[in-house]
Amino acid sequence: MLARTLLGLVVLMSGSAHAQTASIPRTPAGKPDFQGVWESRWLTPFERPDGTTTPTVSGEDAKKLEADLRTKLVTGESALHPEDDYDFTGLLPAPDGAYRTSLIIEPADGKRARTQLAKDFSAAVRKRSQQLYDPEDFTADTRCLAASGRAPLSVTPGSMFRQIVQTPDQFVIYTEDQMASRIVGIGATPLPPAMLSLSGNSVGRWDGDVFVVETALIRPTAPGPDFQAFDQQRHVVERFQLISPNEVSYEYVQEDTAMLSAPVRVQYALMKTEHQIFESACHEGNYSLSNMLRGARIAEARPPKPKAKTKN
Repeated sequence: MLARTLLGLVVLMSGSAHAQTASIPRTPAGKPDFQGVWESRWLTPFERPDGTTTPTVSGEDAKKLEADLRTKLVTGESALHPEDDYDFTGLLPAPDGAYRTSLIIEPADGKRARTQLAKDFSAAVRKRSQQLYDPEDFTADTRCLAASGRAPLSVTPGSMFRQIVQTPDQFVIYTEDQMASRIVGIGATPLPPAMLSLSGNSVGRWDGDVFVVETALIRPTAPGPDFQAFDQQRHVVERFQLISPNEVSYEYVQEDTAMLSAPVRVQYALMKTEHQIFESACHEGNYSLSNMLRGARIAEARPPKPKAKTKN
């Protein structure tokens, strides 16, 4: 189903989003009914690849971009097996038979407007990941202490499938990756400012047929041993719009006072599927951390790779 022509999505992106909402399924209360299992297996990257300057491509340019992206899946450094763990379908369709080059639609260059702090922090994280002396050196995701079900939703190999359960008072998003459930209270009273958490506090409301979720009180990023603490305020606004019985337009705007110098706006489609969601147990109590640390020691003992010779 995901690989078919996404007519509803193209209509939405071309500016006629509110013209095709009469035939969507609705709850007894008359609200759009989002319930079901949804997939987002887009190969289109989050940020526009270097060397690609246009928001969309078509024809041979689209074929080349897709081939390049699939090659990177095979040759890139990842703990996942390209044939068994990657289940991407293709590029995200755009109007006039074109395809999107990034999930980011603002800023216009398709890339995050990262602050210098964000760049320095990423460098510190990479340095730390090459050491791995203790279990605490691993990220919260690797240690199964966090999951990709929190706001905003992302397109990753582990988070391609989500189930939505909806009641008049709650909107629940269940992500297959690490079996994460986000419970959004519709019209709920926001929590006190002191109640920060990794997932933050999500409150939903209806804007016509669009379901809007605002998430605040997100705990600041942990600085780590090689980086000093910094002030950070994060805020995410998500918009879910059912544009046909089988398609949801998902869009969010994320603000981050520490990591972004401008808000980032992302949009892609969720497609209804008959696929079953399976249990995701991560690595069950971190029993494999000892093997990861052992692997880090083996990697340290390897001789450095020779540098490629440059042509004069």
